[in-house]
Amino acid sequence: MKKYLVLILVILYSAIHAQVPQGIPYQAAARGANGQPLVNTNVMVRFSIIDSVATGTTVYQETHTATTNTVGLFNVNVGLGTAAIGTFAGINWGKNFKFMKVELDPTGTGSNYTDLGTQQMMSVPYSLYSATTGAINTNSAASNNTTLLYLSDGF
Repeated sequence: MKKYLVLILVILYSAIHAQVPQGIPYQAAARGANGQPLVNTNVMVRFSIIDSVATGTTVYQETHTATTNTVGLFNVNVGLGTAAIGTFAGINWGKNFKFMKVELDPTGTGSNYTDLGTQQMMSVPYSLYSATTGAINTNSAASNNTTLLYLSDGF
């Protein structure tokens, strides 16, 4: 009985920790005012998710501290930073357009942000595909029981 209890607990623990993280990968190259890459430098990045229009209400904002590499690149995940406004899970992605504003502080202090622009967020191919997975095409071979039985025989 103890073996089964331990097995159940291990499975539950694995299932809980196997969830997909809620975040959006972001990569950029940081450059100074002179256009040269900021190499091996700590920078601060601030992301704002804005509702409806580019100048609309900020529904979520977060900051990240990142270190650039030897060519000035850095990687962060939007949604996994330090929240300043709202929560990432609280964003209603199904209502209105969403825009993402990106700001960079090349000093790494979080007190000297430069606005890098605001861009409308668009669907990615996976999300476009997932919108159709619930639909059943009654004319497809997969919905024809005779075909399914024939294919499953293997003979």
